Amino acid sequence: MRTLLCAAVVLAACAPGEKSRTSGVQKYAGTWEGRSYRSASDTGTPWRIVTAVAPDGSLRGTMTYTSVTAPPVPIRARDVSDSAVVSELGPYHSIAANADVVTTTTGKLRGDSLNGTFEMRPAGGGNTIMTGNFRSKRVAP
Repeated sequence: MRTLLCAAVVLAACAPGEKSRTSGVQKYAGTWEGRSYRSASDTGTPWRIVTAVAPDGSLRGTMTYTSVTAPPVPIRARDVSDSAVVSELGPYHSIAANADVVTTTTGKLRGDSLNGTFEMRPAGGGNTIMTGNFRSKRVAP
């Protein structure tokens, strides 16, 4: 099986009531479909992310792999701007790494595309296990 890794779109640690920050988070809410690539020759691991703005103003969601049976992976945005989002996925069990991991993604928003990089580390901390790129498109608001 291939990489378990991801994408990024998601979550923010916005304080409630901060309309400018909350509206920035809203642009990342919705359904995104994409692929993660470990190398230039990789055909990619397909996935779907569904996110929504929570009552506290943060963006939360889940990622599911569309080609592998695996539990949904929780996603939380850590930093959000008008054009980029840094998200944390997991912890989850990576089939590719055969380990429990947490993944950090950094994505740049351009229209309805969110593309960027990911870095996978052991869930308990430690050195990077895997890195790569991802590409995604919004398929529903």
